[in-house]
Amino acid sequence: MKIEDYCFFRQTCYDIRYDMVEGYELLMRERVDGQWQVPKSFRLMTPEFFATIVTDAMLHLPSKSQMMVNLDHDQFVDQGMLDALIDVHRKLPDYSLTLELTERDNTKTIMDVELLKSAIYATSKGLLLSFDDVGSGVNQFEILKPLFPYVAELKFALQNFEPEINVAYNKLAFWSQTANYLDKKFVLEGMETREDVIIAQQLDIKYGQGFYYDRPQKFY
Repeated sequence: MKIEDYCFFRQTCYDIRYDMVEGYELLMRERVDGQWQVPKSFRLMTPEFFATIVTDAMLHLPSKSQMMVNLDHDQFVDQGMLDALIDVHRKLPDYSLTLELTERDNTKTIMDVELLKSAIYATSKGLLLSFDDVGSGVNQFEILKPLFPYVAELKFALQNFEPEINVAYNKLAFWSQTANYLDKKFVLEGMETREDVIIAQQLDIKYGQGFYYDRPQKFY
């Protein structure tokens, strides 16, 4: 495994109200046969390897930027991974680093208490926590509920529910209202059309991300 064969692409998160950049989600890519693609597995990456790539990406973006990095449940309950990213945050205090807990369900069974322990630990060290893909896969309400006191942001991915658009919009309304009730930031992902923007505005959703704004792109 060579570090030069891995990098992060970025996708911008926008403030819908003012049409301005709000932050950047960092998406891991692996170079295979000269092409950059989503890695088939994250299991071979040590925490130190992963953190080095995170650091490199952050240093290629303006200071004061908000960065979001995805971790699946296995990675999130890995003490070594959290410590490595906490060290990145300590060394680069001018950047805001958010951990996005994705819905990927790997082979390991993760207990609620493990997620809670990691959430308490990471946020106590200055990292922010986001729930990615809420309402999808393993990131369901009952699993995430104990972590709500520690989360700063909820993200809902429209693309996870295609072509069941009616289901998507009903779930979107539920999670948007939940975020508002809990006083959490809410981001609508998967925005691809002007119609998606209108729906976000109707539900008073302030932040958006998706191909309507830009695609993941290599930036260093």
